[in-house]
Amino acid sequence: MDKFQAAFEILLILSDIDGNIDPREIEVINYFIESNIGSIEFDTEKVIKNLSKLTGEGIIEELSHAATVFKNQSSAQDRITILEFSIELISADDKITDEEVALLYALGEVWNIDMEEFIQDL
Repeated sequence: MDKFQAAFEILLILSDIDGNIDPREIEVINYFIESNIGSIEFDTEKVIKNLSKLTGEGIIEELSHAATVFKNQSSAQDRITILEFSIELISADDKITDEEVALLYALGEVWNIDMEEFIQDL
């Protein structure tokens, strides 16, 4: 897994954690993909299929794995960019669930980012 697949997985997991992938959330993910054309070297459909099979703890483990891969292959600015995409994503459907917030904070924890401070700076 490279950092682009890791970012894609993070965004996809965040979009689906509330049990409904809103078309506005797909727009955010599509914008991420379009912004990184030429860097995407994985089969998005295969990733979606594999992630759709995960439940509960498996989702959390995959998010943690993707976050770690992304951290190891990215700059601090890359991580901030993905967090900004993540916040845009979870607010795209005009409702933010406790599960989405929990995953966002989990990302911050893996990346050593104080999410309270990060959110205040937006």
